[in-house]
Amino acid sequence: MVNTLFQPEASQQIYKSSPSPQYCGLSIEEYFSSRFTYQSKQDWITQIENGDISVNGVTAQTGYILKEGDRIITRAGVRQEPPANRNLEVIYQDSHIRVFNKPAPIPVHPSGRYFQNSMTEVLKQWYPEEIPRPAQRLDATTTGVIVFARTREAAGTLMKEFKSHRIKKEYLALVEGKPRTEKFCIDAPIGILKGSKRGVGDEIKNPKSAKTEVQFLATKNGQSLLKVSPLSGRTNQIRVHLSSYGLPIYNDMVYGKGSEENYQYGLHAWSLEFQYFDRTMEFKVAPPAHFEPLLELAKI
Repeated sequence: MVNTLFQPEASQQIYKSSPSPQYCGLSIEEYFSSRFTYQSKQDWITQIENGDISVNGVTAQTGYILKEGDRIITRAGVRQEPPANRNLEVIYQDSHIRVFNKPAPIPVHPSGRYFQNSMTEVLKQWYPEEIPRPAQRLDATTTGVIVFARTREAAGTLMKEFKSHRIKKEYLALVEGKPRTEKFCIDAPIGILKGSKRGVGDEIKNPKSAKTEVQFLATKNGQSLLKVSPLSGRTNQIRVHLSSYGLPIYNDMVYGKGSEENYQYGLHAWSLEFQYFDRTMEFKVAPPAHFEPLLELAKI
């Protein structure tokens, strides 16, 4: 799979962002070190002191407390992005939406060390007359169904559907280990554990309710295939919940074990059903080939 990956040349990178509510009230150095953990807090302080970061058009100073609506520009210098899989397969499109079978690794938005290698940046090149409007979030290492709105009207409609949790989502998860029961529900609040890493338990900050339904499908050679339905939409929810249950996702370098040289991943957005204006839309895409041995056992 390595030969399907694209890595742009090292280039000057400029990022624009605004703090979400959970980061408001933090100092600017705390914001960067907790949200972007690929470098240390001291490295972020150095960038601030070097004048590489501005807020609302003014060069930032350490200790500045972020407020809602602040506009942050980061001049990240010349950087080499990680490789990404840009093979974005369109599985459906009409005048309002476009649906993809997302590959991995590639983030939906620029994040961390990724910029040009993100779905929104690639789609700006493919469809320069459109604004890429993803209706949902999938992690960089998650494959499967993802919907983009092509119009403002469709974006508003889909946003209401997702916020009201009327969307039906099913994932296939390739995990290490075998669950103790065939069907179970993980009902555990998720919060910030360290940096941008999420977790469950007493040590987390800003916990938010989260519930995930899990069904065991098959097992082989120490791995299991699960069908997973998140009933809430927390960041990294499936990965966090399954890891806390002793079933880490295959090749998950944050919540389990993995390798940067392995481009096969264990979480796949299998099916998605939602109301779209006056129609019910349903999409299902097969997972990558390394799922096949367990898919055959599960007979799905």
